[in-house]
Parts: sequence; structure tokens; C-alpha cells
Amino acid sequence: MLGAGCTGAALALKAMMQDSGTPGTVRVFGCAAEEVEGAKVYFVRDGLFEDVDAALAWHPAPIAVTGEISTAAMAAINVRFKGRTAHAGNTPWGGRSALKGAELFGIGLQFMREHVHPTTRIHYIYENTGVAPNIVPDFSQVWLTMRGADGPAVSELVRWARDVAAGAALMTQTEVEFQVCYGMTELVPNLPLIGLAQSHMEARPPVWTDAEQQFARACQREMGLPEDGLATEVLAPLPPTRVGGSSDLGDVSKVTPLGVFSWPTAGLGTSLHTWAITACGGMSIGDRASLDTARILAGMGYDLMTNPELREAAKADLARRLETAPYEPLLPQEMKAPRGVPEWLRKTGLDDFVVIENKL
Repeated sequence: MLGAGCTGAALALKAMMQDSGTPGTVRVFGCAAEEVEGAKVYFVRDGLFEDVDAALAWHPAPIAVTGEISTAAMAAINVRFKGRTAHAGNTPWGGRSALKGAELFGIGLQFMREHVHPTTRIHYIYENTGVAPNIVPDFSQVWLTMRGADGPAVSELVRWARDVAAGAALMTQTEVEFQVCYGMTELVPNLPLIGLAQSHMEARPPVWTDAEQQFARACQREMGLPEDGLATEVLAPLPPTRVGGSSDLGDVSKVTPLGVFSWPTAGLGTSLHTWAITACGGMSIGDRASLDTARILAGMGYDLMTNPELREAAKADLARRLETAPYEPLLPQEMKAPRGVPEWLRKTGLDDFVVIENKL
């Protein structure tokens, strides 16, 4: 839905500009994995947004809303403990358990929780813990995510977690590798673009068929939610609001004015990242939302293309906000691609060439 809405908007905006003789460049960024190791952060760090006057985006939600919403900054970390294997029954004294290092690291993270800000989020999983209980594990890996109100807050959390990992390694006589593999900054709202989005959203609020409303209510019923169906109104712009989730839109918003809004793609009260979001998005509800957002984004884009005062106002608002929150990428410079991507998924375009050999 994200890709369809943005691509549809670009096609519509191009046609509008051609019809009116409006000069300008429309660029669509294909941005995979926006909440895990999103492509936008790599694009921003590597300068792909340096010549962009404004960026526009949307996100699926149960409601139609925009406003001064700020996401959390985030760092993703791989923590790898290396020990020495041994037979856990016969000669356990000969081993040093990497798993014990990982476990103590997790305990150390739990003891951090009493002393962090309410905006902090710490969550992790154990990705590798050994192969059998009677073998002392010589390798263990933890995938850690740390979120905070802004980039400096996250950087401070990362420093603390690095010390916790070093302490866990000392206690278990293991070695530890602490690798920050990804990071996203907080999202910076933009008042002129919030107003722009609000006007285009209000011009035609969400409209649904009876079948679509019934489908959404059926999903709500199965999830134990009030059967209120799909939103049909555009809410007033939200005041300054901080959410606990993160988005790679944050980095974009630090280098160019960003206009972003949410549009209904599932029933009211439906939590994101649940089966009902997928179910509604996979039928005509998702199709209609993609078309609606394409219309809204195209209208916003045309106003930006034809109104230099609007562009300057958006840039001035961003400059004012960056006085207290300058951009510092949380993505390490040495990271060139997300972790664990197999070679067959790394497309360069060159692998699309096919040589056909004719044989009798």
C-alpha cells in the first residue's frame, strides 16, 4: 500500500505538471524495510536527499490524521559472545559458556530499566544460544533494540549497553563483540506541511462501501474490539505527540521538510502489525486507501511545485527545529547494507542481463 500510494501519486503529479506546464522533478524512492533496517537511512546518509526540496509520505493506520507527531530514535545492535566449548558433563571446567555471557548481558539490561527515561524502550531476543544442552556453547548472539526520545538519548543508552556487555564478558571469561548495525533518528514535524496535508485530507474524507465496513467489523469482532468499522472522518491535527515506535522517515525529516499523514486501512482500534491489518489491506480496503493516498499526495505535491512561498515556509520551519536538534546519523558509516542479506537478494541490475546461446 505504501508503494502503490506513493507511485500512483508520482504518476498523477507528473500528468498534472505536464498539463499545466509546471517545471520540476518528481522522484519516487523505493524504500524497503521501513521499520527494521530501512533503506531511507542509507539513502539520507549517502546524500540522495541533498537536492530534495520537500518529501511526502503516508502510513497505514486505523485513523485519518496528521500533526506534530515525533517517532522515537532507535539503534539496533548485535552482541556476540565467544567462549570455549567443552563436554558439559565430563569436563565443564574446560569450557567458558558464551550463553552465560549473553544471559548476564540480558540481566544487566534489566537492571538498567529503573534508571532510564520514560521514553526509553529496551527490547531484545537471543538469536543463537548453542546446539545442545550437554555442550558448553562457544558462541551466542543477542539482537538488541534501544529507543529513546532523540539521537543523543539513544547514543547514551548504547554507551551504557556496551559497558554492560563488557562486564558480562569479564564475569564469564568470554569475549564480546558489540556491533551497532543500524540506527534511525526521531521524526521532525513540519507545520506548513501538516497544514497542507490536513487541507487535502479534509477535501475528501474516507469513503467505504457497505461490504468493506462489514469486513472491518468482522475483523474487529474476531479481535474482541468494538465493532465501529472503518473511520469516515479526518481528525484535527495532533498537538506535539511522541510515539514509542520508530521510522526511517526520521532521517529524511532531518535533511528536508517532510509532510506525512496516516490514512485508514483497517477498522478503528486495530493494532498495527496484526493479522487484521494484513486482511483489510489485502482486499479492496487496501486498494481504496492506496488510491486515496495517491490523490492526497499528488495534490500536496502540486501545491509544493507551484507555490515557492510554501516551500520556503517549510524549509524555514525545519531550520528552526534543527537549531536544537541537528542531524547526526545513527547508522554507522561502515554499514553498507542490512545484516544477513543473502547474495541472491542483492540486486545491482547487472544480473538482469541474460545471455542466450543458440544450439542446433
